[in-house]
Amino acid sequence: MKRKILFAFSLFLALLIGYSCTSSPSQDYLDEFEVRRMIDEAIKQNNEKLEFTQWKIINIAAKKADWVWDETVGRYEAIYDLPELTEFIYEEGAAIGYVFLGTQGVDEVQKLLPFVHTYSETDDQGNTIAYTETISCDFQYGSPSTVAFFIQASDLFRADQYLADYNFRVVLIW
Repeated sequence: MKRKILFAFSLFLALLIGYSCTSSPSQDYLDEFEVRRMIDEAIKQNNEKLEFTQWKIINIAAKKADWVWDETVGRYEAIYDLPELTEFIYEEGAAIGYVFLGTQGVDEVQKLLPFVHTYSETDDQGNTIAYTETISCDFQYGSPSTVAFFIQASDLFRADQYLADYNFRVVLIW
């Protein structure tokens, strides 16, 4: 916001100075060429100070064997080092997680985390059981920085037979 106000003030000042310093003493207005030149110069000076947005994409393959059950909170977790997550990105940027579902090149979709899905199953007695599964992540800056992925069912039930390999994407923006 400060940068926009500073830019607008600089542009106004340039126009004011340009108006009083026109090339012709008898000319009491700015012609289109002079206005365009002043605007172009002000934009050029402003852009020299700008930092442009950057990003980095990190793909992480979480194998079935990577998932560890945490009895205390009733969820699976897989934690990976993320050295690309610097203090600046952590404090001033953004870290976004995605999970890929389906088969690549066939029916694959990319879902923003957290991803929440409700399942409905029938048990051996014919009763319908519904539960919601949440796949999420968190980011921790440190030495080393890490990303942790979580799978948690609403009933907090451990079901190793349903674990699978997952492909995740982390996007860091600064």
